[in-house]
Amino acid sequence: MRLSTPLICASGALAATSGSDVEARQSESCAKLHIFGAREWLVPQGFGHESVLIEKIQEAYPGATSEAIVYPASPRGDAYPSSVTAGIQAVVDQVTTYATQCPDSSIVMVGYSEGSQIMDDAFCGGPDGNSMAETSAPIPTAVGERVKALVFMGDPRNIPGAPYNIGSSTGGGFAQRPVGYVCPVYADRIRSYCDAEDPYCSNGNNVRHHEQYVMIYGEHALAFVREKVGSL
Repeated sequence: MRLSTPLICASGALAATSGSDVEARQSESCAKLHIFGAREWLVPQGFGHESVLIEKIQEAYPGATSEAIVYPASPRGDAYPSSVTAGIQAVVDQVTTYATQCPDSSIVMVGYSEGSQIMDDAFCGGPDGNSMAETSAPIPTAVGERVKALVFMGDPRNIPGAPYNIGSSTGGGFAQRPVGYVCPVYADRIRSYCDAEDPYCSNGNNVRHHEQYVMIYGEHALAFVREKVGSL
């Protein structure tokens, strides 16, 4: 799988390097804060609509680095379940690789639309229709402990009533979780933004609204990240 930063690409060679080489690379390349972003469907590889929020976080934490989750981001349809499955694995692989190579770094996750769904599944578990059969979260516990905040925007897994929900939605997304569900381990580290107008995380009919969460809630999300990460 192709990964998006030289730091991660270099990790494939770790088994062949000495301990001193690894330590030197960590001290030179590892930031105090690293941000992973997963884009929505039908946009080119990169950060998509969450890019402005990621920039805000990096401005708040000078020196923070960022990395896009590399996955298909396919639109709803026949290819969507396999896209989600690939995305979940990409989240697990990339976050685990970074956390292993940079054990002193804090991590923030930002997902948008399908990007939220793959992060939601990776950290909270399934099942998720044809995309994920397992109940348990695939992210290793020791890796998850390094993640300070998870921001989901327009998450298709949204279900009303979760303690981490923000927004006007009273309906669930098209891949909604069971009524009463709460993420088992990471609930206090999640903010999930969804409004009633959204047809993907809720039951609305305004596609344009689905694209506006950073504009509407960006400052709220930034404040949450700053609260959870603290000073570095």
